[in-house]
Amino acid sequence: MGVHMTGKTHLSVGTAAAVCVTQPQTLSSLLLCLGTAAIGSVISDIDVTTSESREQLNKISILTVLVIAALLFAEWKWNVGIRYRFQKESNLYRLAVSFIIFLGVCTFGKNQPHRSFMHSLPALVILNGIVYGIFPDLTPYFFTAMLSHMMIDMLNYKNVRILYPLKFGISLDLCHASGLVSRALFYAGLAVLSVMVLLLLYSMYFV
Repeated sequence: MGVHMTGKTHLSVGTAAAVCVTQPQTLSSLLLCLGTAAIGSVISDIDVTTSESREQLNKISILTVLVIAALLFAEWKWNVGIRYRFQKESNLYRLAVSFIIFLGVCTFGKNQPHRSFMHSLPALVILNGIVYGIFPDLTPYFFTAMLSHMMIDMLNYKNVRILYPLKFGISLDLCHASGLVSRALFYAGLAVLSVMVLLLLYSMYFV
């Protein structure tokens, strides 16, 4: 059996958790939530050290580019308000500096053992602090999605070193990382996400 939940499971559960917890009230907030949570839900697994690590990193990189491109397209096509919010709460200098630091932290995390730094509370705090520097509005979405990743990984038998650099780890030993539970979580997350997005859109435009 695998030692980490599949990326699609983390993606569906992480984005669903972020939408449920934050409940965005505008279209721009909803799009930012979905995009940011998508990245936050999978970023921890850049530390995968098996033969699939390069593939995993490529998937996360592609997802990040696609999210940014989708948000830029939505802003260009429909003027959903993302540019206005960014100009109000951040600037290009903060964006550039914070992004470089973010890449540096992720590079460090990539070279650590799986389920250590990138699955820890210190990483959660540091990365969310950097995200706050990039664009404060994104922080609750990223935080919720990344935290959901860490919590899901605690369900199976491989320890999550939540208090890195301490060797102490948490494993609830309830299931294998792949198989029935992973698929169940994926479909549950997808269902909750779909319902929540529809309800939020209805409340935005029909209530």
